[in-house]
Amino acid sequence: MRGREDRMSAHPIVSVIVTTKNRSALLQQALDSVMRARDSRYDLQLIVVNDGSTDDTESVLSRYPVTVIRTEGIGMARARNLGLAAATGDFVTLLDDDDIWLPDNIVHHLEMFERHPEYAAVHGQSQLAHADATPFGDPVPAGPLSSGMIFESLLGYMPQVATVLTRLSAAREAGDMDVTLTGDTDWDWLLRIAWRHPIGRFEKPVMLFRQRDGMNLELAWRRAPATFRVFRRHARRLPPLQRLRVARVLLRHRGHWASGFFDHALDCWRRGESAEALKAFSFAARTSPAHTAVLAARRLGRRS
Repeated sequence: MRGREDRMSAHPIVSVIVTTKNRSALLQQALDSVMRARDSRYDLQLIVVNDGSTDDTESVLSRYPVTVIRTEGIGMARARNLGLAAATGDFVTLLDDDDIWLPDNIVHHLEMFERHPEYAAVHGQSQLAHADATPFGDPVPAGPLSSGMIFESLLGYMPQVATVLTRLSAAREAGDMDVTLTGDTDWDWLLRIAWRHPIGRFEKPVMLFRQRDGMNLELAWRRAPATFRVFRRHARRLPPLQRLRVARVLLRHRGHWASGFFDHALDCWRRGESAEALKAFSFAARTSPAHTAVLAARRLGRRS
């Protein structure tokens, strides 16, 4: 065991897992960013789970030092589980195929791990970016960010998965991502780790998080219930008084989704897409009637 600790402190191995399907151009940008960020202070194990791509993904992958796992439409959670099972590094991180590492990703995490060997995972901030990778807005999550037993804090936000570096031992302990969830599987997985172990956080963007142009309404409607399900699953671990304190956090999650549906409804209405607008408005109202009523009142107030 002592020999493994010595190797980890001198030259750890970082396993990077990317899942992809039919987005070869974006995948190439993601992999290029990982290769540009490589640093002499760690070794890289790059694993890509190609989940049934029919474009030129295989040709793109042939240009990189990568282990490829080929599947056929099993979905992101199952694909990530296969990648995690194949990882053999000291640390592991996940990268969506449409996101981009910034040059100093991983190094800051490893420095924090070296100072705090008790941490099971470390995460930084993400920088929001347009589809063309142009940054905008402030880094998220906003600071100040403390470290330690942050389980309750983590109930309030979802770190972008590429900002998180996890000890492989903690990842194994957490188990597989829940394939029954319709979204937020990585948040659910990280909350399992945070319940048991301290986690480090630092206030520096380490990746570009691309934002989609517009809302995929049906996808969003499938994902929203997963947010609420994950929150309830983990909040019920807390003692009664703490559960009462975090109840307002669930309201914020509901308000976030309701606001997204409401804004999409307005955008559709302006474009004359009345059927889509009405559907989006109904989703907002079903997600949070109170938030939707407030948003509608504000809208009407600005008009009058």
